[in-house]
Amino acid sequence: MKRIMWCLSMALLMSVSYSCQKEDAKSDDEKKGPTYENGYEYVDLGLSVKWATCNIGASKPEDYGDYFAWGDTTTYYEPGYAQSASPVWKNTCSEGYDWPSYRYGKNVYGYSYNLTKYCNIGGYGYDNYTDTLTILIPVDDVAHVKWGGSWRMPTKSDFEELIAKCDWQETTQNGVAGWKVTSKKDSSRFIFLPTAGYRDCKRLDMTSSGFYWSSSLATSAPYNAYGLNLSLYEHVNYSSRTNGQSVRPVCP
Repeated sequence: MKRIMWCLSMALLMSVSYSCQKEDAKSDDEKKGPTYENGYEYVDLGLSVKWATCNIGASKPEDYGDYFAWGDTTTYYEPGYAQSASPVWKNTCSEGYDWPSYRYGKNVYGYSYNLTKYCNIGGYGYDNYTDTLTILIPVDDVAHVKWGGSWRMPTKSDFEELIAKCDWQETTQNGVAGWKVTSKKDSSRFIFLPTAGYRDCKRLDMTSSGFYWSSSLATSAPYNAYGLNLSLYEHVNYSSRTNGQSVRPVCP
């Protein structure tokens, strides 16, 4: 009888041990699976922020998504015309992605930028307007406005970290050209950034380039803002705030 009880006890112990091992393995698998913030998927690349798997306006990683001017939270074209060569422009944006349509420019013509927000140099501000804002605040951050939660646009520093601490490979995903950005800490973790081109005035440039806005103002020339440039190689530079460019959100 004692032997039978001993055997039952050992069998139960082995069963408990096996269950714990299964649960631990399951937990590890879950950590490697999709993770979400406010309903939108991100990847932890082992950096100071986590990177979304899709652009704003996209439904999958290789989709281009929408184009936004810096500090603007709506497109200048009507829904469904993101990559159209002849989009239907909104009434207030008939000039396309140019200064007369820009949210934070006033009576702007030629090179008289007349900025009304995010301007640290009076010569570029409307009636010499200046402020101390050098990073987009939440109401002007399209990632936060569209996705909510703790999502935001990456800063210039976030992009610099992404470049320095990940491996970059120009490739295609489901037939779409772009860049695979892989964690140097864990090669199973990566994001794909399609080379979605950009909009300038009424023109859509769909060459092999990709331009992604940061939330950082170019303080030496505040009519510009910083972003990620994926033309010949990955690097950070600045471009006109009026350009329509892609946005890839981040979260803490």
